[in-house]
Amino acid sequence: MGSTAEHQALVNEILLQFGSKSKYRLWANNTGKAFRGKRLLSFGLVGSADITGVIKGSGRRIEIEVKTGKAVQSPDQINFMNMIRKFNGIYILARSVLDVELGLL
Repeated sequence: MGSTAEHQALVNEILLQFGSKSKYRLWANNTGKAFRGKRLLSFGLVGSADITGVIKGSGRRIEIEVKTGKAVQSPDQINFMNMIRKFNGIYILARSVLDVELGLL
């Protein structure tokens, strides 16, 4: 699996590359668990992609799941991908900025 730092660097690179284009609105979609005091809180939708957004004009949904190293999608991520595609959204499994560029063609 890829490192957390490597993963975050790729998320940031994708957001910098495509977040500045007027055609898209993209933002990080954090999910996970964290402690607030002694209480464990969950946040985000399990299986949802690392980056989410919309295409200007059409409102079409974009979801980008970032993977580094040998990491693979979890069953929840595969289910989320299938749901997005079923509703005509764009779902990109990205191991590079080029993957996103090709997925948005």
